[in-house]
Amino acid sequence: MSQRSGWASMAESGSLAWLFILRAFYRAFGRRASVALLNPIVVYFFLTGRISRPASLDYLRTLWSTPRGREALGEPPTLRHVFRHLHAFAENLLDRMIMWSGQENSFELDVHGREHLAKLVREGRGGIFLSSHIGSFDMLRALSAQDGIVLNVLMFTRHAARINSFFERLQAGRNLRLIRFEPGTLDAAFEMRAAIARGEFVGILGDRVWPSEHERTVSVPFLGREASFPLGPFLLHGVLGCTMLYTSCIRTGPAHYTARTHVFAPPGVVPRAEREKHAEQLVQKYAAVLEDGCVEAPYQWFNFYPFWRERSEG
Repeated sequence: MSQRSGWASMAESGSLAWLFILRAFYRAFGRRASVALLNPIVVYFFLTGRISRPASLDYLRTLWSTPRGREALGEPPTLRHVFRHLHAFAENLLDRMIMWSGQENSFELDVHGREHLAKLVREGRGGIFLSSHIGSFDMLRALSAQDGIVLNVLMFTRHAARINSFFERLQAGRNLRLIRFEPGTLDAAFEMRAAIARGEFVGILGDRVWPSEHERTVSVPFLGREASFPLGPFLLHGVLGCTMLYTSCIRTGPAHYTARTHVFAPPGVVPRAEREKHAEQLVQKYAAVLEDGCVEAPYQWFNFYPFWRERSEG
């Protein structure tokens, strides 16, 4: 299974039934008991994760090979650390379900850098929220609800229609909109441009290559190895010309998250001839920010597929 198809096809595999079970259990017994229920679920996926288990170990070993990574992990990673990584993801998924159910007040959220967002809101301008699979992008729902903004989330749907539908039903009627994305089409780009023109915000994750032959990528150093990143999110900045904010939201305790936001790229349309170079420079900057996030929260980068394999095979 290639890097491009691996992560997307895994989303449907066995996850949906567990989500319904977890949702019912949470409604009956609350979050603390639901976290305890995660252990047998994680054991199941640990034993059956033929892709996710070695991919997690590869990531943790890659992180360990860097000086800052060794300091963050404290000891050479083993399968025990892989289990911890998977358990962190399961808890993230539980919190995601709670958040999408509209229970933002169930979480304590410390916010740093809110002034950057407030400035855009005062000026009536929209922008791009750039983030990654570190921590919980869904926790930004709480931030958008507190600041009264409309957040449009770009979501790839081809290989995960059922699981995406599950979360979409949970958030029906709330202050969040989904923009369905299919590589090779322009529909999503027009929707994003219209949303930003209305003073709304568009959320994009920049650390996964979409499984499509239309996807343009660039390879840059990441944790000491060459890795492929998509150019699309960064080309959008040059085309739309709006402010791009990088935001992350790390779980720092039970039902407790810390969100940080800073200006990643200032506003300004980039001339067509310079857009690709501009996008590549932003990818390099993004990879460095992503490294910082992996060091800060090494078990909260949730990319359970062979991230570096495609490059090494090439």
